Amino acid sequence: FSLFMQLNSVYLHLISSDITNTLAAIKLFMENIFQILSTVPDHRRGNHLIYPIDYLLLISFSGIMSGFTTWSDFELYAQLHEEDLKMLYKRLAKRELMNYTPSHDTFSYCFRGLDPKAFQEAFKSWLLTVYEILGEHICIDGKTIRGVRKLDPDSDSHTVTAYIAGIRASLNQVFISKKSNEINAVKELLDVIDVEGNILTIDAIGTQKEIVDKIVSKKGEYILQVKSNQPGTLLELEEHFCSFYKDEIITTEGLESGHGRVETCKLESIMNPLRFAETEKYRDLNKWANLQSIHKLTSSRYDKKKKVESLQVSYYISSLSNAEKVCKLIRNHWAIENNLHYCLDVILGEDRSLRRKDNAAKNVNIIYKIALFFLERLKSTSKRSFNALQKINALRKPSQILSSDF
Repeated sequence: FSLFMQLNSVYLHLISSDITNTLAAIKLFMENIFQILSTVPDHRRGNHLIYPIDYLLLISFSGIMSGFTTWSDFELYAQLHEEDLKMLYKRLAKRELMNYTPSHDTFSYCFRGLDPKAFQEAFKSWLLTVYEILGEHICIDGKTIRGVRKLDPDSDSHTVTAYIAGIRASLNQVFISKKSNEINAVKELLDVIDVEGNILTIDAIGTQKEIVDKIVSKKGEYILQVKSNQPGTLLELEEHFCSFYKDEIITTEGLESGHGRVETCKLESIMNPLRFAETEKYRDLNKWANLQSIHKLTSSRYDKKKKVESLQVSYYISSLSNAEKVCKLIRNHWAIENNLHYCLDVILGEDRSLRRKDNAAKNVNIIYKIALFFLERLKSTSKRSFNALQKINALRKPSQILSSDF
């Protein structure tokens, strides 16, 4: 044990030179995390109030930041850091606890009964006091928690999230039981987020007249993919990108390389397509509110290892009239897949989770997203991977992670 502590001290000394600036840059964010947790209403009654709700959430959040993700992990984390958590909570909450090491069942009961809407609202309210989201790019997409879905097909295991790509934060989400209900979930999501002045991108399932009308009525902008679920609109888009309209087409090209592949994309755009209404005698295109541009994206991907090239063509409608901006935002839409859904599954193992009772899966999904937001802040300044940051945090005390006492 003595040798381990010596090696631990050496390792912390080696990383301290670059981690100090990293932590100092985000200490205001991390200190305020307790403000989020302390505003979550407590649903418990009677004998279940031995451990305050904010204390349990504090342990869970610190544990997730350090790579501890299960109920048993949270219990172990509380045991390992009992004294530090005791002092940290006394400093932050201004009160002292009688008990400090809750069991795994206590965490389970806490997350099962917690109101996910109130939990998300606490984080959202804090987020909007820190960031001005006017003019932000908001991606909307769905994800299924596959482990929960496998055990309980009727559970609300599918979540539709509004994700702010620029700051990599989840603004809100709606939980549903089936992917087929995603259209209604998008409508519900638009009712609870601030759309005005922001640009929303949604894949083809969100390309619905009612959704577009709602975005426009709330003074937002949109870029929506069009597939076979809107056959009339898709046909009219295909008819526009032909030689007859070649003088009206604006072309924007881009090139990306990395991860063993080279990808080129060409975006062909036509502005104000409704000016051709007399020629085309539109059947579907004119039903989209505030339609300003239509687009054809041709993506070519070359796999260097397999030496295989693939080609994909997709179509979009938009209320924007800037082709370069549309091209950039279409590419950035996949931030919700790469920076949120991928990290939830690979870094935090959400798809392997079997939590399915009551609101457990929903609340864990939310606290995972909060933890990813803060890990992103660390990653952007330290240039380390999520796994590396979690390993570093595992060697540190909760007070070092959450407070300015570094």
